[in-house]
Amino acid sequence: MREAPPAFDNMKKRILSACSAIIVCTYALLALVLAGPVTPVSFALAPVAQRIEPWFSQSWQLFAPDPISEERGVLARLACGNDTTEFIDITTPGITESNSRRVFPSRESRIVSNLLVQRFLQDPISERLAEKDVDRPRALSEEARRAAQDAERILARYAAHRVNCPDGTHATAVQFRYVFHQFPGWSRRTAPDDERNTQVEESRWIELR
Repeated sequence: MREAPPAFDNMKKRILSACSAIIVCTYALLALVLAGPVTPVSFALAPVAQRIEPWFSQSWQLFAPDPISEERGVLARLACGNDTTEFIDITTPGITESNSRRVFPSRESRIVSNLLVQRFLQDPISERLAEKDVDRPRALSEEARRAAQDAERILARYAAHRVNCPDGTHATAVQFRYVFHQFPGWSRRTAPDDERNTQVEESRWIELR
């Protein structure tokens, strides 16, 4: 039996090395999209990046520069014809489903949490410029406003999926009630909860398209 020539073996090694490098680079890019900050790019690539879930998903929140200091939740109500539903919690069901499966937990709770981050994200560059009495860049402000509107529209579609209209009618608009609960300091960890630590904000009605 004739052996393969050395040139053929070298070519196979090069092809395998190139394929391995492509796989590693692709995985690293998808992991960065999923674990990185919420941006328009992450939303555009999310359908592709989610292919690595749930077995190869990554989360780098352990190394976040700003520790979590508050609990965020959102309630939604729908406009169904001439009626409106009651405000219904759309945050807790995703968290409950994630906690019920420890081996391969559901990532649905990230939909609400990531969209809440994008909806209320403050641009630090614009804030620092405003503190120095410099005209706030309009481009950055407009981009942040569009990102917040996009996040709210996506959250509205998710709420319409989670909350059903009575009698099988279709929802035409969604309104949100955002709830922010500030965690007390370490020195007040055993003190009764203060209502001043909880803030509630209601959104406008968002039309479903």
